[in-house]
Amino acid sequence: MIVTGEMSGEMHAVRLVTELQKRIPITFSGVGSVGLSRCGVDVVHDYRNISLMGLSEVFSKLGHVWEAYRALKRHLIDISPSLLILVDFPGFNLRVARMAHHLGIPVVYFIPPQIWAWRKRRIHFIKKYVSMVISVLPFEKPLYEEHGVEVHYIGHPFVQTVKPRYSRADFLSMLEIPEEATIITVMPGSRENEITKHLPVLLETIALMRRRLQNLVVLMPLSDNTDERSIAQLLKGKEKVMLLKGYTYDALSASQMALIASGSATLEAALLGTPSIVLYRLSGLSYLLARLLVKVDYVSLPNLIAGKEVFPEYIQHLDPERIAKKALSMLNNKGDEQRKQLEEIRQKLAGHDSYSMASREIVQLLERIYGPIPQTS
Repeated sequence: MIVTGEMSGEMHAVRLVTELQKRIPITFSGVGSVGLSRCGVDVVHDYRNISLMGLSEVFSKLGHVWEAYRALKRHLIDISPSLLILVDFPGFNLRVARMAHHLGIPVVYFIPPQIWAWRKRRIHFIKKYVSMVISVLPFEKPLYEEHGVEVHYIGHPFVQTVKPRYSRADFLSMLEIPEEATIITVMPGSRENEITKHLPVLLETIALMRRRLQNLVVLMPLSDNTDERSIAQLLKGKEKVMLLKGYTYDALSASQMALIASGSATLEAALLGTPSIVLYRLSGLSYLLARLLVKVDYVSLPNLIAGKEVFPEYIQHLDPERIAKKALSMLNNKGDEQRKQLEEIRQKLAGHDSYSMASREIVQLLERIYGPIPQTS
């Protein structure tokens, strides 16, 4: 069984499931959405009702969260899977790990909680309830080893997967965008509450930038799970934005810069060499609690990996004028220095066949528990 709670985690889950299916005869059930369903997973609960960001935001969907827990517990009892694989989404998945442990089901955590950032005591919880951790960030492995947790570092899978499908010239031609245009990508987030908080700020920022850039083209890639009609409604009568489905990496790669809500998209932009500004807004209560609990200097992965501010960050107090001014400055400077630093980040994460390594570690764990498993030819 595999459990993920958001689009970015599902992308990893799909590739891990596919890799495991190549290695051994295996069937999957899980919590996911369209992606996992397409690769043959029996989706017992759709995560779209429980995908949240922020501590206080949980209360708005608490009923859905408890419903998901109950459905999961019934399913775990009914089918007793050989293994439970958890992907990211720690607020939900750690509780599921404890549930599975009490039912005698071994647990693997793929892309574990960011204990290095906040709630470090969770490592004791993980040691008790998780059989193995598969890490994608180099600085996580020593931390888990120090506490006696079995951990395997596989490099970040984005290095393999984050690539545009088209050349820049072909992509622009397909969209009928002139080569001389100034192109930026905006990504307000994939969750409903993220889009609601960030899109108005992004639209104000774009309006200010257009005063200086008459040839500005704004791309907004959407995930498969995003309701395009609701986004179009939010954009109605506002700034002209080109909505795209399925072309995130092409949009980022073709852009001179991007404005991105903090999340996995910031690392995607970094690996594509796209200079970016990171922004994020939580509810007032969530932000207050985060200030008390989070113990890192930056919120975006590229900055954390680099150990310095490569992408400028604007958190909570989102002033469109300041963001627009910074964006225009970056465009004027062509982002050359930032691109050099982004290549250094890529080199830190490269050199691994991540999903293959993860699947191998999982099969070896299964064989330690259950004995030899026939390999898929």
